[in-house]
Amino acid sequence: MYMDEEGMTLATEILQELKASARRWFIAFLIMLGIEIATVAGFLWYLSLPVDETVTVENEDGNANYVGGNVSGDITNQ
Repeated sequence: MYMDEEGMTLATEILQELKASARRWFIAFLIMLGIEIATVAGFLWYLSLPVDETVTVENEDGNANYVGGNVSGDITNQ
């Protein structure tokens, strides 16, 4: 059986390297999962922002303005 200076066999050495490699891949996976969750959360936050809607209609009597989508109320000019 092959043994190096520290008394480790080849199989034990390979298993330790595999363990270190698996740990690095797991940490990279957790980082990527965190980035993915942050991206989805940011997109959902962006979709939940209030939308301001402005409609301007010109007719014979003058301008009719409607500004909606705000929390304090609508602005109309008829």
